[in-house]
Amino acid sequence: MDIHTKRIAPQVALIRLSGKFNIEYVANFEEAVMGEIDGDASTIALDMAELKYIDSSGIGSLIKAMNIAKNKSIDFTLLDIHPDVMAIFKIAFLDKFFNIQ
Repeated sequence: MDIHTKRIAPQVALIRLSGKFNIEYVANFEEAVMGEIDGDASTIALDMAELKYIDSSGIGSLIKAMNIAKNKSIDFTLLDIHPDVMAIFKIAFLDKFFNIQ
């Protein structure tokens, strides 16, 4: 999985995920997200348009990141979820759990 982080506004972090999100990439993802959570971001948006696969460890990592962000009053949003990943989210009712745009 490729992870690209950039600021699109002073306190808005955009993290683009592409490829496959499995257990192999959990540590890299959490490092990127925690860098923004521990920084001054008030909003974290994950662009998932190019993320074509996610397994249970990836989903668990997303949930963990969202909960940490919420506890610090940081908005956590998922953007443009790839249809293959959205199908998994819908089966698990995660489309109701996450803030998805």
